[in-house]
Amino acid sequence: MGRAFLDQVPRHHDVAALTHADLDVGDHHAVMRAVIPLRPEAILNLAAMTDVDGCETWPAEAYRANAAGPWNLALAARRIDAMLLHVSTDYVFDGRKNAPYDELDRPDPLGAYGRSKLGGEERLRAVLPEHFVVRTSYVFGAGDDYVSKAVDRLANLQAAGAIADCVGSPTYVRHLAARLVPLVLTGRFGTYHLAGANPASRHELLWRIKAMAGLPGELREQRVDDLGLEAARPRNSSLVSLFLAETGIPPMPPLEDAVKELIDARNG
Repeated sequence: MGRAFLDQVPRHHDVAALTHADLDVGDHHAVMRAVIPLRPEAILNLAAMTDVDGCETWPAEAYRANAAGPWNLALAARRIDAMLLHVSTDYVFDGRKNAPYDELDRPDPLGAYGRSKLGGEERLRAVLPEHFVVRTSYVFGAGDDYVSKAVDRLANLQAAGAIADCVGSPTYVRHLAARLVPLVLTGRFGTYHLAGANPASRHELLWRIKAMAGLPGELREQRVDDLGLEAARPRNSSLVSLFLAETGIPPMPPLEDAVKELIDARNG
Protein backbone atom coordinates (compact mmCIF):
# COMPACT_ATOMS: atom_id res chain seq x y z
CA MET A 1 0.00 0.00 0.00
CA GLY A 2 2.75 2.42 0.93
CA ARG A 3 4.73 1.62 -2.22
CA ALA A 4 1.66 2.12 -4.42
CA PHE A 5 0.96 5.44 -2.72
CA LEU A 6 4.51 6.74 -3.17
CA ASP A 7 4.47 5.66 -6.80
CA GLN A 8 1.40 7.80 -7.53
CA VAL A 9 1.35 10.73 -5.13
CA PRO A 10 1.62 14.01 -7.09
CA ARG A 11 5.19 15.29 -7.00
CA HIS A 12 4.27 18.76 -5.79
CA HIS A 13 3.46 17.26 -2.39
CA ASP A 14 6.33 17.07 0.09
CA VAL A 15 6.16 13.51 1.47
CA ALA A 16 8.15 12.09 4.38
CA ALA A 17 7.87 8.30 4.01
CA LEU A 18 8.58 6.33 7.18
CA THR A 19 8.95 2.55 7.02
CA HIS A 20 8.53 0.23 9.98
CA ALA A 21 12.31 0.30 10.37
CA ASP A 22 12.08 4.08 10.73
CA LEU A 23 9.09 4.16 13.07
CA ASP A 24 7.16 1.66 15.16
CA VAL A 25 3.74 3.31 15.34
CA GLY A 26 2.92 1.23 18.42
CA ASP A 27 5.61 3.10 20.38
CA HIS A 28 4.01 6.31 21.68
CA HIS A 29 7.26 8.12 22.48
CA ALA A 30 8.84 7.14 19.17
CA VAL A 31 5.81 8.51 17.31
CA MET A 32 6.01 11.81 19.16
CA ARG A 33 9.76 12.12 18.53
CA ALA A 34 9.46 11.29 14.83
CA VAL A 35 6.22 12.98 13.75
CA ILE A 36 6.01 16.22 15.69
CA PRO A 37 9.29 17.73 14.37
CA LEU A 38 8.12 17.08 10.79
CA ARG A 39 4.98 19.16 11.43
CA PRO A 40 3.02 17.66 8.50
CA GLU A 41 -0.33 19.04 7.43
CA ALA A 42 -1.64 15.49 7.04
CA ILE A 43 -0.59 12.09 8.32
CA LEU A 44 -1.52 8.95 6.38
CA ASN A 45 -1.37 5.73 8.37
CA LEU A 46 -0.84 2.85 5.96
CA ALA A 47 0.79 0.63 8.59
CA ALA A 48 -0.96 -2.46 9.94
CA MET A 49 -0.54 -6.04 11.05
CA THR A 50 -2.69 -7.68 8.36
CA ASP A 51 -1.92 -11.38 8.97
CA VAL A 52 -5.42 -12.38 10.09
CA ASP A 53 -4.35 -15.71 11.60
CA GLY A 54 -1.20 -14.18 13.05
CA CYS A 55 -3.33 -11.60 14.86
CA GLU A 56 -5.30 -14.44 16.45
CA THR A 57 -2.07 -16.12 17.58
CA TRP A 58 -0.33 -12.92 18.74
CA PRO A 59 -3.13 -10.55 19.80
CA ALA A 60 -0.86 -8.25 21.81
CA GLU A 61 1.16 -7.49 18.68
CA ALA A 62 -2.06 -6.97 16.73
CA TYR A 63 -3.41 -4.43 19.20
CA ARG A 64 -0.05 -2.65 19.36
CA ALA A 65 0.07 -2.13 15.60
CA ASN A 66 -3.61 -1.81 14.73
CA ALA A 67 -5.09 -0.04 17.77
CA ALA A 68 -2.27 1.69 19.67
CA GLY A 69 -0.62 2.74 16.41
CA PRO A 70 -3.42 4.95 15.07
CA TRP A 71 -4.11 6.20 18.62
CA ASN A 72 -0.50 7.38 18.92
CA LEU A 73 -0.61 9.01 15.49
CA ALA A 74 -3.87 10.76 16.38
CA LEU A 75 -2.30 12.16 19.55
CA ALA A 76 0.65 13.44 17.53
CA ALA A 77 -1.68 14.93 14.92
CA ARG A 78 -3.66 16.76 17.62
CA ARG A 79 -0.46 18.23 19.02
CA ILE A 80 0.48 19.82 15.66
CA ASP A 81 -3.02 20.50 14.24
CA ALA A 82 -2.62 17.91 11.46
CA MET A 83 -5.22 15.76 9.75
CA LEU A 84 -4.98 11.97 9.96
CA LEU A 85 -6.10 9.43 7.38
CA HIS A 86 -6.19 5.87 8.71
CA VAL A 87 -6.78 2.80 6.53
CA SER A 88 -9.05 0.22 8.17
CA THR A 89 -10.73 -2.97 7.03
CA ASP A 90 -13.92 -4.76 6.02
CA TYR A 91 -13.14 -7.30 8.77
CA VAL A 92 -14.67 -4.97 11.37
CA PHE A 93 -17.98 -6.58 10.24
CA ASP A 94 -19.20 -10.09 11.08
CA GLY A 95 -20.30 -11.00 7.55
CA ARG A 96 -23.89 -11.91 8.38
CA LYS A 97 -25.48 -9.16 6.29
CA ASN A 98 -26.93 -10.30 2.97
CA ALA A 99 -25.80 -7.14 1.18
CA PRO A 100 -22.66 -4.95 1.11
CA TYR A 101 -21.91 -3.08 4.32
CA ASP A 102 -22.17 0.72 4.33
CA GLU A 103 -20.68 3.24 6.74
CA LEU A 104 -23.75 3.24 8.99
CA ASP A 105 -23.75 -0.51 9.62
CA ARG A 106 -22.69 -1.51 13.12
CA PRO A 107 -19.26 -3.18 13.33
CA ASP A 108 -19.09 -6.57 15.04
CA PRO A 109 -15.72 -8.20 14.30
CA LEU A 110 -15.21 -11.94 14.55
CA GLY A 111 -11.56 -12.08 15.57
CA ALA A 112 -8.49 -10.30 16.88
CA TYR A 113 -7.62 -8.70 13.55
CA GLY A 114 -11.02 -7.05 13.14
CA ARG A 115 -11.22 -6.16 16.84
CA SER A 116 -7.79 -4.54 16.79
CA LYS A 117 -8.61 -2.54 13.66
CA LEU A 118 -11.92 -1.42 15.17
CA GLY A 119 -10.00 -0.41 18.29
CA GLY A 120 -7.79 1.80 16.15
CA GLU A 121 -10.82 3.46 14.59
CA GLU A 122 -12.41 4.14 17.96
CA ARG A 123 -9.24 5.47 19.57
CA LEU A 124 -8.50 7.96 16.83
CA ARG A 125 -12.12 9.16 16.67
CA ALA A 126 -11.99 9.84 20.41
CA VAL A 127 -8.82 11.91 20.08
CA LEU A 128 -8.98 13.75 16.76
CA PRO A 129 -12.03 15.19 14.98
CA GLU A 130 -9.96 15.99 11.87
CA HIS A 131 -9.71 12.40 10.68
CA PHE A 132 -10.55 10.10 7.80
CA VAL A 133 -11.18 6.41 8.44
CA VAL A 134 -10.97 4.57 5.12
CA ARG A 135 -12.27 1.01 5.23
CA THR A 136 -11.23 -1.16 2.32
CA SER A 137 -11.41 -4.83 1.34
CA TYR A 138 -9.37 -7.61 -0.28
CA VAL A 139 -6.53 -5.35 -1.43
CA PHE A 140 -4.50 -6.98 -4.20
CA GLY A 141 -1.73 -6.19 -6.67
CA ALA A 142 1.00 -5.02 -4.29
CA GLY A 143 3.30 -7.92 -5.14
CA ASP A 144 3.48 -9.48 -1.69
CA ASP A 145 -0.23 -10.04 -1.06
CA TYR A 146 -1.94 -13.44 -1.32
CA VAL A 147 -3.46 -12.80 -4.73
CA SER A 148 -0.19 -11.58 -6.25
CA LYS A 149 1.66 -14.64 -4.94
CA ALA A 150 -1.07 -16.94 -6.27
CA VAL A 151 -0.84 -15.27 -9.69
CA ASP A 152 2.92 -15.89 -9.67
CA ARG A 153 2.31 -19.59 -9.01
CA LEU A 154 -0.30 -19.86 -11.76
CA ALA A 155 2.02 -18.12 -14.20
CA ASN A 156 4.76 -20.67 -13.39
CA LEU A 157 2.62 -23.77 -14.08
CA GLN A 158 2.04 -24.31 -10.36
CA ALA A 159 -1.29 -24.89 -8.63
CA ALA A 160 -2.90 -22.23 -6.44
CA GLY A 161 -5.93 -22.36 -4.17
CA ALA A 162 -8.35 -19.65 -3.13
CA ILE A 163 -11.39 -19.47 -0.88
CA ALA A 164 -14.67 -19.46 -2.79
CA ASP A 165 -17.24 -19.13 -0.01
CA CYS A 166 -16.16 -15.77 1.47
CA VAL A 167 -17.01 -12.61 -0.46
CA GLY A 168 -15.42 -9.18 -0.21
CA SER A 169 -14.81 -6.21 -2.51
CA PRO A 170 -11.50 -6.89 -4.29
CA THR A 171 -9.60 -3.60 -4.44
CA TYR A 172 -6.67 -2.97 -6.76
CA VAL A 173 -4.02 -1.32 -4.62
CA ARG A 174 -3.20 1.40 -7.16
CA HIS A 175 -6.86 2.44 -7.44
CA LEU A 176 -7.06 2.79 -3.66
CA ALA A 177 -3.75 4.61 -3.32
CA ALA A 178 -4.65 7.13 -6.03
CA ARG A 179 -7.71 8.30 -4.10
CA LEU A 180 -6.15 8.97 -0.70
CA VAL A 181 -4.69 12.44 -1.27
CA PRO A 182 -7.80 13.65 -3.15
CA LEU A 183 -9.91 12.52 -0.19
CA VAL A 184 -7.68 14.34 2.29
CA LEU A 185 -7.86 17.50 0.21
CA THR A 186 -11.66 17.55 0.44
CA GLY A 187 -11.45 18.28 4.16
CA ARG A 188 -14.69 16.33 4.61
CA PHE A 189 -13.74 14.31 7.65
CA GLY A 190 -15.39 11.06 8.60
CA THR A 191 -15.56 7.35 7.82
CA TYR A 192 -15.63 6.17 4.21
CA HIS A 193 -15.82 2.81 2.48
CA LEU A 194 -13.36 2.88 -0.39
CA ALA A 195 -13.23 -0.52 -2.04
CA GLY A 196 -13.65 -2.28 -5.36
CA ALA A 197 -16.89 -1.85 -7.23
CA ASN A 198 -17.86 -5.52 -7.55
CA PRO A 199 -18.25 -8.10 -4.76
CA ALA A 200 -16.31 -11.31 -5.40
CA SER A 201 -14.47 -14.10 -3.62
CA ARG A 202 -10.72 -14.44 -3.92
CA HIS A 203 -11.34 -17.54 -6.03
CA GLU A 204 -13.48 -15.56 -8.47
CA LEU A 205 -10.86 -12.81 -8.61
CA LEU A 206 -8.09 -15.29 -9.40
CA TRP A 207 -10.30 -17.07 -11.94
CA ARG A 208 -10.79 -13.75 -13.74
CA ILE A 209 -7.04 -13.05 -13.71
CA LYS A 210 -6.21 -16.58 -14.88
CA ALA A 211 -8.75 -16.43 -17.72
CA MET A 212 -7.82 -12.94 -18.92
CA ALA A 213 -4.05 -13.51 -18.72
CA GLY A 214 -4.13 -17.11 -19.95
CA LEU A 215 -2.20 -18.41 -16.94
CA PRO A 216 -1.44 -22.13 -17.23
CA GLY A 217 -1.46 -23.21 -13.57
CA GLU A 218 -4.36 -25.03 -11.93
CA LEU A 219 -6.70 -22.94 -9.76
CA ARG A 220 -8.28 -24.93 -6.94
CA GLU A 221 -11.48 -23.95 -5.16
CA GLN A 222 -11.26 -23.94 -1.36
CA ARG A 223 -13.87 -23.77 1.40
CA VAL A 224 -12.99 -21.81 4.51
CA ASP A 225 -14.22 -24.49 6.95
CA ASP A 226 -11.95 -27.09 5.34
CA LEU A 227 -8.73 -25.15 5.87
CA GLY A 228 -8.44 -25.25 9.67
CA LEU A 229 -7.57 -21.57 9.86
CA GLU A 230 -6.81 -19.98 13.21
CA ALA A 231 -9.19 -17.04 12.74
CA ALA A 232 -12.80 -16.93 11.60
CA ARG A 233 -13.55 -15.03 8.39
CA PRO A 234 -16.69 -13.03 7.62
CA ARG A 235 -18.59 -14.80 4.84
CA ASN A 236 -19.66 -11.46 3.32
CA SER A 237 -17.51 -8.41 3.98
CA SER A 238 -18.22 -6.54 0.75
CA LEU A 239 -18.46 -2.77 1.09
CA VAL A 240 -20.45 0.07 -0.39
CA SER A 241 -20.31 3.79 0.39
CA LEU A 242 -23.20 6.10 1.22
CA PHE A 243 -20.97 9.18 1.30
CA LEU A 244 -18.05 8.92 -1.12
CA ALA A 245 -19.97 10.31 -4.10
CA GLU A 246 -20.62 13.52 -2.13
CA THR A 247 -16.88 14.18 -1.95
CA GLY A 248 -16.37 14.19 -5.72
CA ILE A 249 -13.85 11.34 -5.50
CA PRO A 250 -14.12 9.20 -8.66
CA PRO A 251 -15.81 5.84 -8.06
CA MET A 252 -13.71 2.70 -8.17
CA PRO A 253 -13.46 1.13 -11.64
CA PRO A 254 -15.19 -2.20 -12.31
CA LEU A 255 -13.35 -5.35 -11.28
CA GLU A 256 -12.72 -6.24 -14.93
CA ASP A 257 -10.78 -2.98 -15.38
CA ALA A 258 -8.78 -3.63 -12.22
CA VAL A 259 -7.82 -7.10 -13.44
CA LYS A 260 -6.76 -5.71 -16.82
CA GLU A 261 -4.60 -3.04 -15.19
CA LEU A 262 -2.97 -5.65 -12.94
CA ILE A 263 -2.14 -7.83 -15.96
CA ASP A 264 -0.82 -4.86 -17.92
CA ALA A 265 1.40 -3.87 -14.96
CA ARG A 266 2.75 -7.44 -14.66
CA ASN A 267 3.53 -7.45 -18.36
CA GLY A 268 5.55 -4.26 -18.06
